[in-house]
Amino acid sequence: MLVLTRKSEQKIVIGNQNKVVITVLKVQGGIVQLGLDADPEIPIHRAELLEEIESANTGGAVAKEAIDVKGLAQKLKIKPYKRRPQKTETS
Repeated sequence: MLVLTRKSEQKIVIGNQNKVVITVLKVQGGIVQLGLDADPEIPIHRAELLEEIESANTGGAVAKEAIDVKGLAQKLKIKPYKRRPQKTETS
């Protein structure tokens, strides 16, 4: 982990092309107020919210279990269509 010391209104820049600029806006007691400036396509989340998002996303996933794929495929198979023999006219 990189540890940097910054004073109020000082900045930290992360990246080159898709850079994120972090500005220390205010320090009061044990609270630091940061401003983040980044391209809209760069997701920025607080760590505790990111954990909630990730757990919600995995909550809908199917639990790992043995699935009988062959048996399922056989159940889903449609019986092949059988053509009826054509009637022939007898003269």
